[in-house]
Amino acid sequence: MEFELIRLASKIFGAKREDVIVGAGEDDCAVVRVGRSNLVLTADNLHEKADFPPGMLPEEMGHMALAVNLSDLAATGAKPLYFLYTITLREASKDFFVRVLKGMKALAEKYDVAVVGGDIDFGDELFISGFAIGTADRYVTQSGAKPGDKVCLTGLLGKAQLSLEQLFSGIDRNEIAYPKSLFTPEPKINEGVEIARHANAMTDISDSLAVSLNLIAEKSKVGIVIYEDILPLDHLTPYVDEKKALELFLYAGGDYELVYTSSQCTHGFEVGEVVEGSGVWIEGKHGRNKVEFRGYTHF
Repeated sequence: MEFELIRLASKIFGAKREDVIVGAGEDDCAVVRVGRSNLVLTADNLHEKADFPPGMLPEEMGHMALAVNLSDLAATGAKPLYFLYTITLREASKDFFVRVLKGMKALAEKYDVAVVGGDIDFGDELFISGFAIGTADRYVTQSGAKPGDKVCLTGLLGKAQLSLEQLFSGIDRNEIAYPKSLFTPEPKINEGVEIARHANAMTDISDSLAVSLNLIAEKSKVGIVIYEDILPLDHLTPYVDEKKALELFLYAGGDYELVYTSSQCTHGFEVGEVVEGSGVWIEGKHGRNKVEFRGYTHF
């Protein structure tokens, strides 16, 4: 449903202007030309029921709200510059509000991002929305993958979902496998800027690897083959069996790594290749099977 709505928005707001290079709904971010600069714009919305796990600290909520926006900029190869927030609070708690902003500020300072303002409101559920701006000398979209490219990941997948499932099973947050992946994921800003120098296509993995690869394949009009025997699953198999580990690696969201296609894997490791054709496939001991378009659902 989410991606259907994005396509509808793209049709309605599709801008036919020379200064709009990548318009609404076309990619992770919009790209507009201002003078000699490529400005990269993104917005993201988090709400309590779907995006903030039980026991999450206010500082971690602030971190997450900024991190998801910075991850979109990273996926385009942009250096982040500015951030605006909108917070809907359930109650007028100054302590909670300050702690959210402190978590946001800590991550912003790490990447030299100026938080330049926002809006505050009150409602029945906590919402934190954000709007981020960056610049890119060379921006990368989801639509440039070429047959012969390697498919590469900047890091391991499935850690956030595994940890969330452990949390829901009753395991204490201090005992889950990868608490940082779940509560304070790190946007791959520096990696994105460096990868953008040579990548043909790139996106971040917020919903799942399967969703990300299907978007690249569809928009680039290519096929993608993932090879099961080179997928690293050792970080998951101490906690789940191999079948579940593969499911997590392919279809879990929330890790905020980057997946990119290029002639070289300069960051991370190779998991497959871009081929002629269409769709996304995984090749393993049971032959070649389709990788479905599914992942994290935002409701």
